[in-house]
Amino acid sequence: MLKVKDAVKTHVNKTQSNKMMWIISGIACFVASFGSLMGFPSPVNVAVAVLSGTNIIPAFIGALLSYIIQGSLDVGIVQLCSILVIAVVRVVLFNPVKNDNPVFLSLLTSGVMILFNSVMAVATPGDTYYIVMRMLSSLLSGCIVFAVKTVLQRRDDNGVFELGGINGVFGGIIYIIIVATLSAVPVPAVNLGRIAGTFCILCGVRKYRNAGGAVMGALTTCGVLLCNPLLAKNTLLLATSGLICGAFIQFGLLATVLSFLGISLISLVAIGVNGDTFFMFADLVIGSMLFIAVPVSVIKKATGRIMGMKNSVDYVGQTACSRLSFVSHTLSDIRSQITLVSAAIDRKSKDNDLKRQVCTALCSDCKMFEGCWKKNKDYTLGAFSRLEETALSYNGISSLDVDKNLPLCSNPDDMEYVFNELYKRLLAEKANSIHLKEMRQLVTEQLESMEDILSDLSYRVGQVRSVDSSLSAQIRDYFSHLGYPNAKTCVFVDENKTQRIEVFLTSSFKGDLLKLTTGVSSITDCDFDLPVITTVDNVTKILFTEQPRLDIKTGSFQASCSDNEYSGDTFDTVSLSTSERYVVLSDGMGTGKRAKLDSMFTVNLAVRLLKAGISVGTAHKLINSILRVKGWEESFATLDILRLDLCGGVAEFLKSGACVSYLYRDEAVKVIGRQSFPAGILPECIPDISGIKIFSGDYIIMTSDGVSENVIRNGMEILRKIKNINPQTLAQKIGEMSMKEYKGKNRDDISIVIVEIDDKNDAI
Repeated sequence: MLKVKDAVKTHVNKTQSNKMMWIISGIACFVASFGSLMGFPSPVNVAVAVLSGTNIIPAFIGALLSYIIQGSLDVGIVQLCSILVIAVVRVVLFNPVKNDNPVFLSLLTSGVMILFNSVMAVATPGDTYYIVMRMLSSLLSGCIVFAVKTVLQRRDDNGVFELGGINGVFGGIIYIIIVATLSAVPVPAVNLGRIAGTFCILCGVRKYRNAGGAVMGALTTCGVLLCNPLLAKNTLLLATSGLICGAFIQFGLLATVLSFLGISLISLVAIGVNGDTFFMFADLVIGSMLFIAVPVSVIKKATGRIMGMKNSVDYVGQTACSRLSFVSHTLSDIRSQITLVSAAIDRKSKDNDLKRQVCTALCSDCKMFEGCWKKNKDYTLGAFSRLEETALSYNGISSLDVDKNLPLCSNPDDMEYVFNELYKRLLAEKANSIHLKEMRQLVTEQLESMEDILSDLSYRVGQVRSVDSSLSAQIRDYFSHLGYPNAKTCVFVDENKTQRIEVFLTSSFKGDLLKLTTGVSSITDCDFDLPVITTVDNVTKILFTEQPRLDIKTGSFQASCSDNEYSGDTFDTVSLSTSERYVVLSDGMGTGKRAKLDSMFTVNLAVRLLKAGISVGTAHKLINSILRVKGWEESFATLDILRLDLCGGVAEFLKSGACVSYLYRDEAVKVIGRQSFPAGILPECIPDISGIKIFSGDYIIMTSDGVSENVIRNGMEILRKIKNINPQTLAQKIGEMSMKEYKGKNRDDISIVIVEIDDKNDAI
């Protein structure tokens, strides 16, 4: 029943939207068919019809009615025929949705219009100038289509159309054509193009001050010039008025409007009163009054719908994302510099060997230096190498070692003393060097982990695609009504086009979650699942996520290696939202209390990191670093993380020393995962990360090393026989089968976690 209601509601909304687009396309083409550009029939209506897409037939009807009302069907015959042919090509021969490329549409528009203009040139011969101008108008129509489609595509791709570079050029062209088209509409006593231009000039002054007013004034003049060159003389003063009135914006909008009208009136009188002077000033007054009457919020909302402009919250998110990325790159540079310094220190310590130090301290001042180190250098180096090997083997040398290897040495006692003292000093330096190297390595690892954390946070911030400030305010008022006046709320859409709501409270939430979810869903007109609530200190985060298509059911089984021992395995499940779920499993080194502590520490740390928004890869790096410096002997554990994206239908696996997992689908078992080292055993412990697409009816089985693959495959036979068995019963049966396999033998700790993927729609 719910599915039928949703389908009917969607159909009604789609039908209403289609009817509205038909009306808009017809009116736009009706208006665009009036007047002329540069003294020739306007080709803008053809461009409007092409841009209408599947609504090109209502656009044709609007153009036809316009020419009938004007009594100029013969003038618009080229445009009408072009619209019909383009409609046949797009709607009948090609798919209008797939063939939406700006280049294709612009070439189609210009090509068809040039074809019919050529036919008209042959049928009604005229002068060359007239033919050339008709061809130029055909190219102009194609250029309009290309500019508008490019603007729309860039807005859809980036979520916003930034007015800069080539985008600014396209935006200026579109604005000029709109002003020219409105100026051609025959409304008595007023010029719609100049009224719209005045309104836009004042909007530009409010947004960009002097520069905005001057640019919009110049573009408005160009638009009026294209339609009616006779009106351009008076219209030229708009750029000057827009430039000067920008200096008054600091005194308020009313002062800005009055200064704009005053400067325009003085300019009109200065250039001389003519037949258009009073009409020009009337247009300016109407446009100014319209600017004052329309609320700023309405202008911003309309601009956002047309241009896709981001609000302040979006810009803050974008800035935060950029800053996090910048800090991440800075940490990366610091880490690289530490690595270079470490390499230079290592090279220097290699050069500073024992032979060189003894030679510098004792032999350089000896009277036999010339004979030992210059005439018999190879013999002396060999003797010193043997003495060094003896020192390394026996922790020093004796006088007998000196007599044996250097029988001609003139200072054997000093040689023994200096060699042993420098050897002890060298050992201390090497020990200190090793300690410093380990510290530098740990610092490098921590910097790398911080870099990854910032990248993760940057990604989380970048997931926000659009923020609905109006709904956010309504949700905030709703929580205030419930008794939480200081609630911070944000309604946004992520990169998967899934709506989410984040609410932060300065106290714990006490109330009916089902009633709360129903109220929030009613306000946003979106079905949300029960929220995920996280509390840190005195701050409570409530996260609502749009109901995903998929859901999960879990079951588990655990048994220790013996009845009197603790299980060394630990697992936990985490729900960051209704669409993002995690299962974390760890097997500690060995068995008993010690293994349990290691696995509990690993799982608890992983859960806290995942709840903080850290990715599975970064969480593994941090856990690996922490386990290495924890101080316990042989302090390491396996780490097995399953991440489920129930909206996107994706499962991600991270395995660090963990056993393989299994996917049961269509009565077949697939092994997932490869061999890797446990966390905490190596400085650079690279985990095995893989991902799969998940569907309703899939089963994912995670185990510790106490469960064999043979048991899993035999256990899946139960699913073939009992179709509706729940995951908990299935995990219990597989666990019992695994324990029977160890009967009479020493068994390992056993842990089994089974996740069943369901489709919510099937449940309904």
